Amino acid sequence: MSLLVVGSVAFDAVETPFGRREQMLGGSASHFSISASFFPNVAVVAVGGGDFGAEERAVFAQHNVDTTDLEVIPDGKTFRWFGRYEYDLNVAHTLDTHLNVFAGFEPKLSDGSKKSRLVFLGNIQPDLQRGVRQQVPDAELVALDTMNLWIQTERAELVKLLFDVMFG
Repeated sequence: MSLLVVGSVAFDAVETPFGRREQMLGGSASHFSISASFFPNVAVVAVGGGDFGAEERAVFAQHNVDTTDLEVIPDGKTFRWFGRYEYDLNVAHTLDTHLNVFAGFEPKLSDGSKKSRLVFLGNIQPDLQRGVRQQVPDAELVALDTMNLWIQTERAELVKLLFDVMFG
C-alpha cells in the first residue's frame, strides 16, 4: 500500500507552559508522513529551503519516508511558524509566519507518486490541493486537511476541492 502526502515542511518555534523550542521540524507533511509511516509506504511532496539539511532529511529516512519529491531550493529559506500554546494545548496562537519558499510552492509529483493509491492533502492552499488531486486520478482514497484561513479567505476554492474529492 502506498500513501502520498503533500503539504508543508517547516521549522517551528514553539512556546508552551512546559518549555520552549526555537527550531524544530514542523509542517503538515512532516507530521502526517512520520505518523503514517508506521503503516503503509509513505512518500512526501513538499518544498524546503537550503537550510533544510541532512538532519531534517534523516528524520524522514529514519521513518522510511520517501523524499524523492521533496524539492529543496538551495538559495531559499524553509517555511517558519512561530507559535505559543496555552496550558490547554488545543489552544494555539500564531505569533508570526514566514512563508519563504513555501509561498511559491507548486507540488511536483513524480510518475511513481501519480500512481499512489492513498493521498493525504496536507494543509496547503485549496487550489494546490485540487491540482494534486487531479494528478492522482486513480487514487482509491483521498483525505485532506484545511484550516480557518482557507475557510475564511478561499471558501469557493475549498468547496470545489471538497466536491472533487468526494465525487471525483
